[in-house]
Amino acid sequence: MEGKGTRCGMNVLTKDDLKDILKISEKQAIGLMRMEGFPSFKIGREYRVTEEKLVEWMNTLPDASKLNYW
Repeated sequence: MEGKGTRCGMNVLTKDDLKDILKISEKQAIGLMRMEGFPSFKIGREYRVTEEKLVEWMNTLPDASKLNYW
């Protein structure tokens, strides 16, 4: 996974990165970033997530097909 922002060895992903990685729509990526329990953080008006936190979060999901992020 390669996001646009790498700092201090941390890969920071945008909604566009998330959309490409998970093969989901932009609307779904935004909904996921805003979902309670998702490890995103806000910088200005945009949400971000580190690659590490995304992988950790995905590993906690029993079945991603049951995910409701609306």
